[in-house]
Amino acid sequence: MLLFRLPPGTLDTILYRDGLYVIPRQDGHILVGSTIEDAGFDKSTDAVTAQRLHRAAAALLPALAASQPIRHWAGLRPGSPDNIPLVGSHPDYENVYFNTGHYRYGLTMAPASAELLADLMTCKPPALDPSPYSWDAMYHRQWRDTL
Repeated sequence: MLLFRLPPGTLDTILYRDGLYVIPRQDGHILVGSTIEDAGFDKSTDAVTAQRLHRAAAALLPALAASQPIRHWAGLRPGSPDNIPLVGSHPDYENVYFNTGHYRYGLTMAPASAELLADLMTCKPPALDPSPYSWDAMYHRQWRDTL
């Protein structure tokens, strides 16, 4: 991810092309992202990737060409086998619950997975079948070789 500081109003809409997004903030900051790498828990960054993101973002928003990023970082997006999240209780601990493994789909899955988890925690009949998201189901899934 890259963060730029430009005058407020330089960009008033989100730009997206070929997996790259450029997101304006009200204070003028511009967020650019992102890359996808299977790097485990390594959050290190490198100049080559920053330059590649910068060039691609400047192609979408030419005002970025003359600006240098004020920050460059990497984040982690926890995934799960087959990109199906784990939502439910831990099999060995009565008071431990999970709602994780959404990978890149956390924002879009958040309302449904939160509702499912709340139903399970309060012993309310869930609105959808919780079995595909259970600990047991996750344990039997297969990791893919590619993201």
